[in-house]
Amino acid sequence: MSKKDPRVDAYIAKSGDFARPILTHVRTVIHAAVPDIEETIKWGAPHFDYKGVLCGMAAFKQHCNIIL
Repeated sequence: MSKKDPRVDAYIAKSGDFARPILTHVRTVIHAAVPDIEETIKWGAPHFDYKGVLCGMAAFKQHCNIIL
């Protein structure tokens, strides 16, 4: 069962208008692909752990990143 972190909800909520749907979609896809994944905040951005850090995502003023 995947574990969601409320800090990730807060991170997405404070992101720019353009970034919120992108980050929400990426989060949904990651949880669907890896049901046992755990969310956390590392280095100030959402990351997803499964037997170590799997990936992360970040929002900036004019772009978003997926960290692999």
